[in-house]
Amino acid sequence: MRHIRWVATALLLMGSVVLAGENGKVKAPGGRAGKFIETSQESGLARIIDEKYLKDPKWWLSGLYLIDLDGDGILDFVTGAHGGGDPIAALGDGAGHFHLAPEFTGTEVHLAYDVNEDGKLDLQMTHGDGGGKWWINESSAGRLRFRDSGIVAGQARQNAMIDLDRDGKVDWLHERPGVVWELGDGKGGFKPAGGIPTGATRNETNIHYADLRGNGRIDLIVHWGRYDNPAGQSRIFFNDGKLGFTDVTKQVGISEQDGFAIKGVGDVNQDGCPDLIVLENKKPEIYLNDGHGHFQKRPNALIGMEAARKPAYVSWGLAVVVDLDNDGIADILWSGRNFLWVLRGNGDGTFSYMNKAWGIDDYSKATVDEGLCFGDIDGDGALDLIGFVADREPARVKVCHNELPARNWMNVRVVGAPGNRAAAGAKIRISPADQPQRLLGCEQVQIISSQSAHSYYSHAQTERHFGLGDHKTVDVSVEFYPSGKKIEKKALAANHTILFEE
Repeated sequence: MRHIRWVATALLLMGSVVLAGENGKVKAPGGRAGKFIETSQESGLARIIDEKYLKDPKWWLSGLYLIDLDGDGILDFVTGAHGGGDPIAALGDGAGHFHLAPEFTGTEVHLAYDVNEDGKLDLQMTHGDGGGKWWINESSAGRLRFRDSGIVAGQARQNAMIDLDRDGKVDWLHERPGVVWELGDGKGGFKPAGGIPTGATRNETNIHYADLRGNGRIDLIVHWGRYDNPAGQSRIFFNDGKLGFTDVTKQVGISEQDGFAIKGVGDVNQDGCPDLIVLENKKPEIYLNDGHGHFQKRPNALIGMEAARKPAYVSWGLAVVVDLDNDGIADILWSGRNFLWVLRGNGDGTFSYMNKAWGIDDYSKATVDEGLCFGDIDGDGALDLIGFVADREPARVKVCHNELPARNWMNVRVVGAPGNRAAAGAKIRISPADQPQRLLGCEQVQIISSQSAHSYYSHAQTERHFGLGDHKTVDVSVEFYPSGKKIEKKALAANHTILFEE
């Protein structure tokens, strides 16, 4: 019987629902290594991968994910498979260990999203070569079962879930090429309804979304590339609120030339506005948002990159803003072909390359489909990484347990209204209780993928992680989308998972 990390009891704390667990407290400072420690053998994943290759010697491991597959509140580990055998699913015990679930079949997961809103994460997986099909989750604790929904898109390597027409029902965006959207019915069905063209490319048109101007509308940030345009191009489209999108790339300060690839969108300087994380002529750069959707490069934002592995292409991978060391300052986790950069925020708008200092291989396989994943696999309040062993073929998985110095943290779970229960587009803000004007974290929930690279770990209830540094109490607000309903909770105790329901 699996160890249940999140107990069913809900505790009332300062008017908030707190999900408490046996492993819900951070470890004492003593005994932590001050970096990430490999636990591939201890976790059981090294053995599981080795045994898979013995069974299927030509297996192509093509994706890494942390997804709660069976709905018990614990992250499970999933691989993709681009041929040579089925993928692997390994069920987590909530203490950092995994055991094989032999009944799992499929290809590569593009998105984990509860399309029919029954409380279980459904999977949109590769169908054919480049298409996508939804599989409905009918699993129970410890037992996996996914049913073919019959919902297919002919081209869907890049995906996003967001309510574009503001009817309260999440829509599915993917490529065809260009960007197309299918309007959702709130019950797991989708109907093609429009799109926007991009540059001439066969496939792999990456889609990000965010309220770039702070007006409550979802704007689209699009990048494309691959072999036919290895330098990459990007466009920004402002939303008129009526499913009309205008290309404003040049007006907002972004290059329309080859060599500009937007790989991530997030608040890197903690001013409440989404910024751009870019490969510009394959060089990493940060473009800051002035709050009105106009962008300017932040000079010398990234420190120590001369030691980093260089991108081979710009088309693959994603950049994610997340606090890995729980110090209350945003960090960046960035993967691509064939690099994995861990960039620590310094608090002055700059980021330092930390792979060597933190014991993390600067390597992401990323040969078309592979990615990386992160999430708290043992409930200690620190985000762990699962990536690839550098330069090894056939591919091997590397589990990196986060043993950086213990700091305070908070997980925020958001549940939207029916039709958008995953709360896509919701804005989460966290501030110290005694400094309400200071932001420790600000995030607009994106649920996106770039092939097998996911934007975040996946629970059935959408969760986002924030570091708090030494702050013991914080104020948290969530503004749900598209309703604009705002819920604020004050003086919440650190080191808990807090639930917000629209």
